[in-house]
Amino acid sequence: MFKLFLLLFFTCQTAEALSSSSLTSQAAKMNDPNDLKPILSHALPGIISYEHIGDGVKQANAEGSLVLSRHSSSLSEKYDDECDKDAILETELFLKRIEAKAYTHKSWTDMRRTLVYARTEVRFYNEIVPLLLASNNDMLRRQIPKCHHATYDLSGLIEEDSPTTDASQPSPLPENEEQKAALLEAKGGHMLLESLSPSHGYYQDSPITRQQSLACLKAVAELHASAWGDKALLKQINDRLSSAGGSYHLQFRNPKELQNMVASWNTFRENFLGLNEKTKILEKESVVRLGQRVYDMAEYVSKELTPKWDDEYATLVHGDYKGMNVFLPSNIDDDKLPIMIDFSCAGIGYGISDVGMHICHANLAADLENGGEEELLEGYLTALEEAVSRRKGESWKYPRDVAMRHYQLACIDYLRFILGRFWRSATPESFEKKKTSKNTTLINRNVDAAMAFIEKVDKYLEVFEQEIKA
Repeated sequence: MFKLFLLLFFTCQTAEALSSSSLTSQAAKMNDPNDLKPILSHALPGIISYEHIGDGVKQANAEGSLVLSRHSSSLSEKYDDECDKDAILETELFLKRIEAKAYTHKSWTDMRRTLVYARTEVRFYNEIVPLLLASNNDMLRRQIPKCHHATYDLSGLIEEDSPTTDASQPSPLPENEEQKAALLEAKGGHMLLESLSPSHGYYQDSPITRQQSLACLKAVAELHASAWGDKALLKQINDRLSSAGGSYHLQFRNPKELQNMVASWNTFRENFLGLNEKTKILEKESVVRLGQRVYDMAEYVSKELTPKWDDEYATLVHGDYKGMNVFLPSNIDDDKLPIMIDFSCAGIGYGISDVGMHICHANLAADLENGGEEELLEGYLTALEEAVSRRKGESWKYPRDVAMRHYQLACIDYLRFILGRFWRSATPESFEKKKTSKNTTLINRNVDAAMAFIEKVDKYLEVFEQEIKA
């Protein structure tokens, strides 16, 4: 999802007087279809001019840019020659945009997923966040960025009531290139967000330490608890976001990923076999057959990991909870809380699915050894129990056997995604090339992390293979 290098901060300072040449330049932009003033005016009605900061962020499913906006100090007043130049302020905002015409290189299945990501996140901010915060949940309020404006237009491409998970929807795109371009013009969506910056005490990183990871898990526990047991809210999340939250849910993926699973595993194993001491796990008989085992279990695992909205343990999940989708406070001594971003894959699920993804995405194998993984799981579960109990006004517990079952399913499912989507072309060389890529899951850029995850999932698969036989 959108791996924002979000320098999110919202700060104002007095700007120097605008030169006449600057005003002329801005006037020329009024007729520019790419002019951002109409969007920025939703946050700053007194907008005068703006400029992009840096090169922006371009990811697989969205683009983002940091925008420095100049505006009058009184949001209702317009800038003119009589305006007090000392009252011109500067505010930095982050604009996330998804333009349909930028994704024509993708298959329709993949392009549709990109577009419904946009729809989901807009709906999350516009429709779901107000409901989550209606109970004066101050802690969660401080952990979700403020959205000044969010909208989308997918008319002619995806019906409003079309389920997020409908990967089988036929392509609506005409064969004629001119007609296709006309249909896609101005389609997509955007979100105008408040921002954070390192200068304001926040940072992103991956991998992160066990303590940093625990802070992230406590934050997402608050998100999970905010909808826990609220049937009316969960029904709305189901209907308006997704009945199956998560960027890698099987219903959401390109069918070719599963079809090529066995061949992908065989290629991966051949590429890494004999590389070092850690890769000896690839010689284990059950691991040799791992691709076929994951393929055989994929539908069962996905079904078991997909609760209905009224299931006892169903809740709102983030869906793409990697380390880079959380801003951590730089100073642990202040009262700042981690801030979660990128809710494009939010929907119904088991909250512990976010935990399973986060742990293998952001934690080094060595940090999970000697009880490290168990410490993270227990830290999350304790935080969730405290938050749900606080919300319900009575003690609530997540049975550890149920939680562990959900966690094991989540890990198997995540391997299915990584194997089908990324490992079909993975090599030691590709791992080396991506080793510093913070948005890439550790198990696709760190050999030790990958082998440790394979060893773990091998054991978890055994549990459910026996369950099916019983």
